[in-house]
Amino acid sequence: MSIEQEFKEQVIKHLEKLSDHLKPVLKELIEYDYPEEVETLAFEIFVDGFTSEFPVRAFFMDKDNSEHFIYLNGKAEYPSSVDPGLLKIDQVYPYELEEEYTDKDESFDPWQIATNELIEWFSKCWQAAGGKAFKLKANIAPHDSNHEFDLVEGKWQERW
Repeated sequence: MSIEQEFKEQVIKHLEKLSDHLKPVLKELIEYDYPEEVETLAFEIFVDGFTSEFPVRAFFMDKDNSEHFIYLNGKAEYPSSVDPGLLKIDQVYPYELEEEYTDKDESFDPWQIATNELIEWFSKCWQAAGGKAFKLKANIAPHDSNHEFDLVEGKWQERW
């Protein structure tokens, strides 16, 4: 088995432990009644966060692709009661896991593999939480990527 496949299997094992925690959060986001200004639920992956937190954050985007907030007593608030950080965890997997594989091969890119596996896993959790019925747009992508995965349609697309 290649080191890529070994690492991939380790990442999947760690992600699957989080499924039962993520699905109710996604269900709440899917069923929420958003203000009419919110057009897209955009999930961004911050790849350096796998070993220190949950690396996905939700953004509530308007038609101009700007983050939308509601204002309560002059203070900006997110338009959902769900914490945009989604899960409060210390890590998806330990730093030592990345180190083990990068020590074997200096050119090994654990973040790319982990990101691809996270998108596939996240999409499955989204669907299990009722994502096909989501009335708005929803996507997930690595931060600053030119491509995004459409969670409602289940396909990759160019980002604009």
